[in-house]
Amino acid sequence: MRRSLGISLVLAGAILLALLGGCGEKIPIPVAEGLFGVVNYNADATITMDYEVRQIAFSAAGLHILGSDRIERRNILFAAGDSIFGLDDARALCVDESQLLVFVWEEGLHRVSWYDALSLSAVGATFLPDVGSIVALATNPAGIEQVPVATTFLYLSDPSLGLVHRYAFDAINGLVPHGILARADGDAARFVHVPAGMATDLGDKLVICDQDTLRNWVIRFDSTPDTTDVANVPGDEDPLRGLVWPFFDSGCVDKPAGDFVIGYAPECGGDGSWEGRPGSADGELHSPSGVAVDGAGQVFVADTGNHRVQMFSPTGDYLLQFGSVDDLPNPLSIGLIDQVVPSGVNYAAYVFVQLGGTNQIVRFISAEHARYLEQDKPIEIP
Repeated sequence: MRRSLGISLVLAGAILLALLGGCGEKIPIPVAEGLFGVVNYNADATITMDYEVRQIAFSAAGLHILGSDRIERRNILFAAGDSIFGLDDARALCVDESQLLVFVWEEGLHRVSWYDALSLSAVGATFLPDVGSIVALATNPAGIEQVPVATTFLYLSDPSLGLVHRYAFDAINGLVPHGILARADGDAARFVHVPAGMATDLGDKLVICDQDTLRNWVIRFDSTPDTTDVANVPGDEDPLRGLVWPFFDSGCVDKPAGDFVIGYAPECGGDGSWEGRPGSADGELHSPSGVAVDGAGQVFVADTGNHRVQMFSPTGDYLLQFGSVDDLPNPLSIGLIDQVVPSGVNYAAYVFVQLGGTNQIVRFISAEHARYLEQDKPIEIP
């Protein structure tokens, strides 16, 4: 998720660093170079919850932590805020920042519930008996004018059925089916074989992880329901799929997979294949699970199989990576926060990463923002 913070708190740099990082020797701050001066991310705090952490999301309302039976909200310093209990095997969540709603998939009840993002008070719910087992949620408004009363679309990653479902949302009717984004039964980039984490980028395009072992991609979609799309199964309703959308234009006459995805994929002059592969080189992915986009359009991917987070430009170019099996084992979901400072914005100043199997959430700070804090200047905290 992406959003700049809006409540100021002036602290001395030394005090804040103590709060953020605790005890220990300071890590030297690297010299700034490159895009926004970000050259590295360092872990500066870790919290271990006393329950199983299923997923996280960060927004203007703070850090939302999902357990099987609860949602808990914390601020940028991990200080506890509101919480809600009584969920039934909750598996996935997302925050719609335009409406400040938290959507949650409850596997036990086969329903999506939504809550006020600040108070976590219950707002509504819709039972969805026709979906399978959901691993990720995302909202995206592209094409919502097709449903006049709706305010956004909710997308559900469903690897059990090989589908990314689409539902139109409005406060009165809740969730109403409106076709699908993608299915698994094809080879081109328009198909998502094993859908996982999703996020909306600055252009209102939907980026989605495909964990297929022969793909390992983050694919970019114009998720606007395609009214010309015709199902290939007789008797099926028009699925209204989205259209794969390029990260950049290579200039190839026949557009290769590499134009549309992050991760290894054929480029100009390839054999026309739409297969990827797991890889550990810079810019390659192995079982990507989560994705988030900051206010500058930079894409952060939880590269789960490689135990790292990778950062890409808005056009899909590799920028940097951080983490290893020692300090970032099994990253699953990501939350980002842009930090407003007097000179502008430090994009993705903090990156929160959920570590699967540990109930831990690690907070990373950009070298740019750490350097800013060293200058004893005011910051803004939700």
